This record gives sequence, C-alpha cells and structure tokens, in this order.
Amino acid sequence: MMHVQKFTVAMLALIVVGCGGGGNGAPPVVNPGVTTPTVEAVVKVLRTNLQHPNNWTDAQLVNPQTPGLQADLINPTVFGIQDPTNIQCNEQVVFQVVTYSADGTRNILPATFATSDAAGTYGNLATNTGDFLAGNSSTSSPLSVSGTVNGASYSAFYDIKVDQVRLLGQVLAQGTNANQLAGSLIQFFNATGGLVDTVTVASNGTFRASVPTVATSFTIVPDTLPATFYHSFNYLGLQYDSGVVSCFAPLPTGLSAGTVSLPNVIYVSPRVSGQGTPPSTGCSDSGGVAHVIKHKA
Repeated sequence: MMHVQKFTVAMLALIVVGCGGGGNGAPPVVNPGVTTPTVEAVVKVLRTNLQHPNNWTDAQLVNPQTPGLQADLINPTVFGIQDPTNIQCNEQVVFQVVTYSADGTRNILPATFATSDAAGTYGNLATNTGDFLAGNSSTSSPLSVSGTVNGASYSAFYDIKVDQVRLLGQVLAQGTNANQLAGSLIQFFNATGGLVDTVTVASNGTFRASVPTVATSFTIVPDTLPATFYHSFNYLGLQYDSGVVSCFAPLPTGLSAGTVSLPNVIYVSPRVSGQGTPPSTGCSDSGGVAHVIKHKA
C-alpha cells in the first residue's frame, strides 16, 4: 500500500461513535507583506492551568506566540497550535483566522465563525470568538469550520477523535533549527503497517497528533516536504528515507493514554547542490538498525 495522504471532502456522511473506548472571495484588507489568511486552531489555555492566572490578558492566552506563557503553565504540554483534524473528545481549542508576517509574527484577524455541524452534535462553537468545546462523540468523517473576515470566508476541516495518545513532536531543518517544514504530513502506523493517524506540522514546526496505543512507527509523506529539502529525515541519530515504504522510524514503546512527547526532534536536511539523498541508516536494507514494517498490500 502506498503512502496515504489527506484529502478534502465537500460533503460526507457522519457516524456517531462514543468517545469512551482555502479561502474564497476577495482577501481581507491586511498589512502589506502578510500571507494569505488561513484558519488555525490553538489549544485553549485555561486559567486554572496557570501559575499566575492574573498576569495574562485574554488576548495573550489565545496567542501561542505570547512570550513566557508556556513557562507559566502548570502543565506546559497543554499549549500550542493544534492540527484541527486531531482534536480529541472534550478538548477545548480556539479557531482563529491568521496571517504570518515576513518575520514570522502571527497576526490574529477578527472573524466570525460557523461550522458544518449546525446541530452541535460534535461540539459547541462560539461564533463570535471561535472558542470550541468538543463533545463526547467522535466523527468518522471531517467537519468544516469557516471564519469570515471583511466579507471573505476561509475554511478548514476538523475531526473529533476518541481519547487516545496525545503525541507531541517537532520537525525542524537540520543544521539551522528553522521552522521551514510547516504543512508537511506525518503518518503513523501500527505493527502490521496499517495507517492509524496523519498529522500536519504546524507553522512553528510542532505537531500534536492523536494516535492509538497500538501505533509503533512513523514517517513523513515525501511529497509534502518542501522541494528544497531531501525526502529523508533524521531521528534519534538515524537517517530514514521517507520515499521508501518500509523505512519507518520507531515510536516510543508501550504507549498509553495521555500525553507523550517524542524524545528527540525530527530533522529534515536541506538539499545540497550536487549531493544525493543522505543514505539511510535506520532501515535494515541499508545496513542500519532493523525496523522494517511492510505496508499491507
């Protein structure tokens, strides 16, 4: 089975499962030099999780670039940009329409929000703020959320997943630690090579995946990497060719429900003129550590 990538769906049927177990229209008027607006989700920071809850304004709590905010959290893992297709039941996020300046500054645009889940079956959305509280039921197909700014509407898909492992990680450029891999897709597999989750790398190079405890390995979908980077990545000192189906990197063993951080950054090397893809050392067919998981046919 080849790598499976995410795809967009216009209208899909929804099935309720218990949790126990591009904008369109004219662009809004923004400062010169900023990127096209897009819908993002950020983890809702609750004041009960702050050491100094009165030191922060509401606006600072919904901006993942607020200096010092993460350090003030009692649980610092409950923070950051969330892939909206990896929201879990009963989690709280804030949908935002944002742009990024040339220097990486994240600009939050005032917007009103709407969801395709008009009945609120899978969660409650505050149309004026974008605050979203996921419900007790998971979705089997994507929902959509839209944010309207100055008459222009921008949308994104989101999913509600059963409560499972919240896996945190970071993907950076080798040698510079730059956040240049945003939008790349990471896929997770079980011991027989079955795809169990896909997550998108956020604008700051981080990801927050939702994987089942049976997940054992991962790779980066090669076609989603920027053209200026090799289809290869380094993890825990070993090199993995993301273009080879059997060349997966191992996840921590014995995953259990809760939040788990990868023990190391995933590094992707920028292409060098005249040099080929770095040789794989983490795959058995390259003489490295054996970790071969075949896709099902």
